[in-house]
Amino acid sequence: MFGMLLWKEWKENLWKLWFCGAASVVFTIMLFRIRIIPDFANCILISFIQMFVVPVIYSLDIFSGEISNRTVHLLFKIPVPRWMLFFSKYIVSAVGIILIFLISGLLMEFMSQGREARILFLLKTNSLNGIAALVLFTWFCVFGCQSRSEAGSLVAMFGVFIGWGIVLLWSGMCDVIWAWRFVPYSLIFTKTIESWSVGTAFSQIPATLAVLGIACYRYISIRRYL
Repeated sequence: MFGMLLWKEWKENLWKLWFCGAASVVFTIMLFRIRIIPDFANCILISFIQMFVVPVIYSLDIFSGEISNRTVHLLFKIPVPRWMLFFSKYIVSAVGIILIFLISGLLMEFMSQGREARILFLLKTNSLNGIAALVLFTWFCVFGCQSRSEAGSLVAMFGVFIGWGIVLLWSGMCDVIWAWRFVPYSLIFTKTIESWSVGTAFSQIPATLAVLGIACYRYISIRRYL
């Protein structure tokens, strides 16, 4: 049954993968062919835009669409636990986000061919932004899993963006290292391969898993009359 749920979500969200993937490919080819700015700057620009845009596209209607259309009642009548419904949506979206960043990262490496940056440098930089995008998407699920409309989900996303921006500013100005490490944006400040710390990426895991559990609980507790 879980496989059927995954297939259902995959078919419903396939357009997001095609849209984001195609836009990313076109944007990457255009910037790396024109080369107005160095390859690393192109990588940062593309990855930064992807980090903010891709999670928004994937999470905008992942929950609110079914609630606003009242199809959530039919979904909850399927004889499976609600946590299974939640994770089928989350896993498919997470795989889509990972694929988009993987495709763009590999394309950057192919287009640059190590002419200005070392091999795998752009891929690793893009991967860090992909991890940040996945963390942001998880936070979107917490605040958007009970949204009644796409507008409500969008407001929740902007709240997450601004909230983490405030934490980033506070931790940087007050030199609060422990808070800095938990901010998703901290992953995008890696400038060299030497500073690409696996520990920095893995420091996001505990908080992200906790947030994912909260999101799942909130989805399970949705009342049937929504």
